[in-house]
Amino acid sequence: MRHRWFLERLRTNWTVLTLYERFEQIVSLVISLLLTILILVALWNLISSIAHLINTPDDTMQEHRFPAVFGSMMSLLIALEFNHTIFHSIQHSGHIVRVKTVVLIAILGIAREYILLDAKPLHAAIILGYGISVLCLGIVYYVLDVRENSVSRINAPQYSPED
Repeated sequence: MRHRWFLERLRTNWTVLTLYERFEQIVSLVISLLLTILILVALWNLISSIAHLINTPDDTMQEHRFPAVFGSMMSLLIALEFNHTIFHSIQHSGHIVRVKTVVLIAILGIAREYILLDAKPLHAAIILGYGISVLCLGIVYYVLDVRENSVSRINAPQYSPED
């Protein structure tokens, strides 16, 4: 039922879209389809990795495989969020993927790397680089959020007490 509504809405909106907006819709659909296939393959690999982890009795093997499995889970969640963002832009034709969402996905990617850092000695510049990257992306996200909220307050209808 929901798919029929989505396809009907897409077909109805298709007639009012410009040529470039139609191009954006087609590219977004192809990217979403490819990302869906990638997510399914990654999910299958994750399931097989977890099954292998459970069936392997060697503790040393599990110590090295667990961070890889956890990293795969986080990558899969990031891919799902990215696909959701693309699909959302398709549903709301005329609205491109929002920069704020892309910045949030970048923060998730860097947080994934930070969480998966090994306990082995690392150069301080690597940890500092992750920290500065997350800080800068957090500031950009905050600025975008403040700007979005101020624009929405400006565009909101103003009601007077007489109304």
